Amino acid sequence: MPVSVSPWRSAIAALALAAPLLTVAPASATEGGVAPVWDRTANGERYVALGDSFVAGPGLPGTRDAGCGRSEVNLPSLLAAQLDVASFTDASCSAARTTHLWTHQQANDTRNPPQLAALGPDTTLVTLGPMGGNDVDVPGLAWTCVSVGCSQLPVEPLYAAIDELAPVYRSAIAEVRRRAPRAQILAIGYGVFVPDRSCDRLGQATPEDLSHLQGVVDRLSDTIRTVAADEDVTFVDLRAMPGWDEHSACADPADQWIRGLEALEDGGAPLHPSALGMSAMATHVLKTIRPPETASPTEAEPAPPTEAESAPATAGPSAPPVVTPAPATPGPTTPTPTPTTRPRTATPPPPSSAQRVTAAAKSLRVRAQCVGPRQQRRVRLSVSGGHGLVTRATFRIGKRPIATDRRAPFATTRRESALRRAKVRGRVLAAVTLRHGAVVRTTTVSTRLPGCLR
Repeated sequence: MPVSVSPWRSAIAALALAAPLLTVAPASATEGGVAPVWDRTANGERYVALGDSFVAGPGLPGTRDAGCGRSEVNLPSLLAAQLDVASFTDASCSAARTTHLWTHQQANDTRNPPQLAALGPDTTLVTLGPMGGNDVDVPGLAWTCVSVGCSQLPVEPLYAAIDELAPVYRSAIAEVRRRAPRAQILAIGYGVFVPDRSCDRLGQATPEDLSHLQGVVDRLSDTIRTVAADEDVTFVDLRAMPGWDEHSACADPADQWIRGLEALEDGGAPLHPSALGMSAMATHVLKTIRPPETASPTEAEPAPPTEAESAPATAGPSAPPVVTPAPATPGPTTPTPTPTTRPRTATPPPPSSAQRVTAAAKSLRVRAQCVGPRQQRRVRLSVSGGHGLVTRATFRIGKRPIATDRRAPFATTRRESALRRAKVRGRVLAAVTLRHGAVVRTTTVSTRLPGCLR
């Protein structure tokens, strides 16, 4: 009798087999280097991309480098094409850690040189990241979340490890400036890795597991953002892209920006951006470099008169006499059709800060869950959504304050026994502050008490 294997188990097995390609290198290798993808002319933009598999695009069509899994349709390649740069070097590499900015990386059968070695005095544009996920083993955590669950795992050690990356990011920015003093630097964070709802394409993961995983990814992005702000570097927050909910791993495969566990026609790695996702992210980065221009006047709008046209006519020796025609005799008239001109379609302006904050507020959710064995049970309160604009979350149960968190993933944990002794009653509330530009808004979201406190 044949043995039936559930689709998610098959998918997880495929992810397990694919993991060595993204994280482990064989013992033997040949020396390799990062050559420019193209170098058309000495004049113009000279772009170098640094990062890990989130931008390299392992498994996507048109692999340029089998060792690092760089694709022709990854974020840097699409951005370089849209900018029409004169020179483009893609130094990103799957499984790269931040140490590989300075040191060689064993990437399958290639010894990839330090990513920073791709920079030079003539470099004019650098995208730095995303990077750091492999330092804290986000792939390993993701595997745990989708296979056996992860919400019960402590997050404090991971957060501490992520916080230790802050000086590494500072050193990386300083080194980019030293090697490429003319370059504009864009520090890029991770996007929305997983949605806030479970589905078959994400294996056994519950909403609590996915919140746990996204919280770690958000901590990485927020650390990059903080360092970028301190170093006066532009930060590109991919979480601010509208549409993540509609394009998550739980969406139809043709609409996914981030793949689930299934193997699909574009060959993208599980839990990594699809070709469609790379295109959306590249467009978002492009808008940071080249903000949309103000719409031009329509063709039907008359041009303003020139100085000569608006000046009064003056008589002179050579000026012909000005003849004023006599009024025409009234009579039957035939209407003359007025030529019509079709106005150009104006490019819609980007959302304002107020619009972004309003949209982000609508996506906010607060969760209250009981985690851990009964004898050591704890209550975890967390906020999700917010499109990366959340700056603070203050939790309370009924009228009793619980905690305030000013860093992603905006969560707090308390012992169930302590909350029972405090006789907490009422709904769980989170006052969440969002910020975009000069617009700041605080809104409150609520949910009911978790089962262990009812």
